[in-house]
Amino acid sequence: MVFPSTTTREAGTSQPARRAGHWRPSLSHILIAIAAILAFVLNMVVLQDQSSTTLVAVADDAIAQGTVFHADDIRFVPVPTDFAGIDSLLTEAEATASQGWIVDRPIAKGSVIDASAVVEPGAPSGLRSMSIPVDLKHAAGGAIRSGDRVDIIAVSEDQASYVITDVGVIATADLNGDAFGAIGDYHVVVALDANQALALAEAIASGMVELVRSTGAPPIGLDDGS
Repeated sequence: MVFPSTTTREAGTSQPARRAGHWRPSLSHILIAIAAILAFVLNMVVLQDQSSTTLVAVADDAIAQGTVFHADDIRFVPVPTDFAGIDSLLTEAEATASQGWIVDRPIAKGSVIDASAVVEPGAPSGLRSMSIPVDLKHAAGGAIRSGDRVDIIAVSEDQASYVITDVGVIATADLNGDAFGAIGDYHVVVALDANQALALAEAIASGMVELVRSTGAPPIGLDDGS
């Protein structure tokens, strides 16, 4: 009788090979997948909501009161258009239109800029604006307009003298189509430096002021009207 060898018996009684099991994702794989999905969703939301935001100005650094407003001092951040205070903030379009204006109050670094904090200067080139009360018959009959140049004559005790010459007109009173109705209540706003403003104030206080429309006329030769 032939008996099976030990090797054969062991081989025959050995356990069958285990079948490969299904792969199960680890927690780290799940977190990575979730992060990728969230990033995709957020990108889609940003792309879809770009039209519902408005760019508003933020101060890159502290801006002192009286500073001339420049684009280099600010940056822009998006703000939802339905934000409650959006109408009071300085938008990108308003900031562009306000270049060269004056900062009316201190602005802290990193703060959103209120539109009312930037104001139009009273006169160009750092000058001052001053109103001259005058009757139409002493102001070229009301022919003076914004952008004109004028000479200012003071008349006191039957003596006339040029006080200031060749100053720019910023604005005039609105006549509303009725020049006669403005007699005694007409005014012309001019751009002056500090010394010219003092000279004009003295002329107004001392007697009658006459305005001469000098747009295009040759200069008289006075430097500051004194």
